[in-house]
Amino acid sequence: MLDLDLSGLTVVVGATTGYQAVTATVAALANASHVVALTRISSRHPSLVAIADATLAFAKHAKVSERVEATNRIGSRKWQDVDLVTNCLQVGPISRSLIELLPSDAVVSLMAEPWELRPGVVDFDACDEAGIKVAAPNLSHPAINLLPEFARLCCILLGDAGVDPRAARLAIVCDTPCAPSLERTLRESGATVSVFSHPMLLTDDAWDVIVVAMRPSDKPPMNINSLGRIARNSRQALLVQFSGGIDRSAASYFGLRIWPLKRPTSGQLGLPLDVLGPAPMVRRVTGGLKAAEAAYRGAELGGDSSVGFLVRAGSATVGWEHA
Repeated sequence: MLDLDLSGLTVVVGATTGYQAVTATVAALANASHVVALTRISSRHPSLVAIADATLAFAKHAKVSERVEATNRIGSRKWQDVDLVTNCLQVGPISRSLIELLPSDAVVSLMAEPWELRPGVVDFDACDEAGIKVAAPNLSHPAINLLPEFARLCCILLGDAGVDPRAARLAIVCDTPCAPSLERTLRESGATVSVFSHPMLLTDDAWDVIVVAMRPSDKPPMNINSLGRIARNSRQALLVQFSGGIDRSAASYFGLRIWPLKRPTSGQLGLPLDVLGPAPMVRRVTGGLKAAEAAYRGAELGGDSSVGFLVRAGSATVGWEHA
């Protein structure tokens, strides 16, 4: 168990719908003195009232709603009272201007390993200069254990695409720690699997399915050059976008098929983690908060068995840096 303890802390999280709406309640159940759940209107969440209601419903059910506040803004001076701030869409980019409002002992919780983040979501240089710690959970920690869940999610995505893995010659293009879990799970499903760390390393076989499981990037390596090679050798292949970007205009030009049909939001998986039920999301949320708590309390972080890592400028886009 992670034994999350946020006693006495003020925590800023995102207010949302789905199982991720439990974040504020998890923080309050861990005895945070004040949890601010920020709301933000988006195409997915067009109603501030619905977002706040979904977030507060969990808190009311857990009888901690008196310590959870749903709001659409935090005044500049109020940020000085914040101890932990989570990286989420509702907070927006954690920019230099926001970091300058935080107290020097505040901690930014990434709520994800750095390879999952789209570029620009946190100004790591500004955090380093201000002495503010940035903590990321270790998804391989036994109490979090999300990499096998990502593999399960990928299998569901393949099923949605109509792929029978038992009859598929499948290439996985993956530069993340998910590669071993993806390969193992798909092999156990009966697929013939080969793994490549970059699309330019993809061999010239006639693949049935190519799973794209890359890190988010401003310039995705699954670009016109990579797709041109695929079109020459595996024009019939189905591209399954599990993570990372694909130049969909180039894919259309070459007549390549992509699933899902709708482009995932930058930094998001091809299917939301909610598809697997509440348990994986609760473990992600609790793990992210626990890593931040440990950083705030000055506990030692780093190493394969640690609950998390400290992330510094220069290490954020390539992985994590052990503290």
